Amino acid sequence: MLTPITLHPIAVVRSQFTENTPPEVMRQAQSRLEFLPEYEPGLMGLEPGMDIVVIFVFDRVRPDEVHLQLHPRHNPENPLRGVFATRTQFRPNPLGLTAVRIEAVDGPVLTVSGLDALDGTPVLDVKPYAGYFDADSAGQQLEVREVSSLQEAREAIDRIDAEIIRLLGNRAGYVRQVTRFKRTAEDVRAPARYNEVMRRRREMAAEVGLNPDVIEAMYRLLVDNFIREEMKILGLNDE
Repeated sequence: MLTPITLHPIAVVRSQFTENTPPEVMRQAQSRLEFLPEYEPGLMGLEPGMDIVVIFVFDRVRPDEVHLQLHPRHNPENPLRGVFATRTQFRPNPLGLTAVRIEAVDGPVLTVSGLDALDGTPVLDVKPYAGYFDADSAGQQLEVREVSSLQEAREAIDRIDAEIIRLLGNRAGYVRQVTRFKRTAEDVRAPARYNEVMRRRREMAAEVGLNPDVIEAMYRLLVDNFIREEMKILGLNDE
């Protein structure tokens, strides 16, 4: 018999949501994590823009609601699954874990976005999100780490390039879909959107220490190619 574990909340969630709501809806809103005064010193080093993992308790789950097998989201059209193969809140130990973005730090209060916890939810812990530990196994391989040889560095670069190309393929898939919502050459070129994309890509480049001019040139080449593809799909004159 394992020894029972006693945990104590360190903070409480303050949210506009008081009843069960689809998590994808909840994550669109901001929430606050209000820490007990004695834990405020532990927030040193947390800053806006950081991602953290929040571990909390689904404290409104009743014991009779917990089942070891269930249809995800209580939809009988979803195949029956073991509870540990789902993200349901109806678990033997009703713990939730979500990665969120810190929007503001004000004393013992963190304002965050991306949290799917109801108002009044007890928080057990927060930790910085670290891709090398928290991402999926493939994503972990894309994190920068110390290498011991030229070959190891080249292999890491090849893995990253393969992922970049895969994501560009996904981007192309969305580009082809947007043609359903466009009718004219002006819709396709969308100069205001185009300029905003370039401005934001320059900002992103600067944030990670890359040359904004180089990144903008790369994106102009990419986006201009997609514009030509959209024009071709829509049968418009690309002049």
